[in-house]
Amino acid sequence: MGGFKRLCLAVWSLAGVFTLAALGLTWAGPWTDVASALMVINGYWMALEVCFCITAAGLVVTLLRALFSRRVKTVEVTTVDGGVISVTRAAIASQASHIVEADGSCAAARVSVSAKPRGHVRVHVRVLPHESVDVVEKGAQLHEELCLGLAAVCGDKLEDVSLEFVEPEAVTTAVQAAPAEYEADEAVADAAGAAAIAAVAVEPGAADSTSEITVPMGASHDGAGEA
Repeated sequence: MGGFKRLCLAVWSLAGVFTLAALGLTWAGPWTDVASALMVINGYWMALEVCFCITAAGLVVTLLRALFSRRVKTVEVTTVDGGVISVTRAAIASQASHIVEADGSCAAARVSVSAKPRGHVRVHVRVLPHESVDVVEKGAQLHEELCLGLAAVCGDKLEDVSLEFVEPEAVTTAVQAAPAEYEADEAVADAAGAAAIAAVAVEPGAADSTSEITVPMGASHDGAGEA
């Protein structure tokens, strides 16, 4: 829904609520006398008339749309030799689902296609990752692939493609395995340290043998050798 339609709907709703409240309080409630006395004030009466006209106009527009509006099932893509080539909204949604699920990392949970009879196709895809993914990188990749793939179906009628990522089905296994691997390495290091301490405790003489360092000396001079 666009901003202008949202504004019109809000104004119509407020006008209807004010009109119903102003007229209803004159019939029932503890403020019937006060509500009836306000009717003779020009400003209040003019505001009530304006709100009543807005409410009536909105009801007429809603009734006409309910009677004559039709749901668009096909979109005219192009014309060839006087003929019309069209594609269904279901085909566009199916194409978007195939593109999202091509690599097997994500699934298309829901695909919404809004279109007019002669173009202006808008596609909204709700993506369900099987594992946690980088939303920025994966979103940009999927958006580019969707624009290219849907352009082959809709041509230049494609107006907007939007993505919505939901909670992944499972957390990436690499993230879960990292702490376990770290704990295993730490256990191996602790075991090696304990073995080294035990070896020193079993052979106490090894420490004494390293307390003296013996360096072999050769005969440098004849006099020194005789001495």
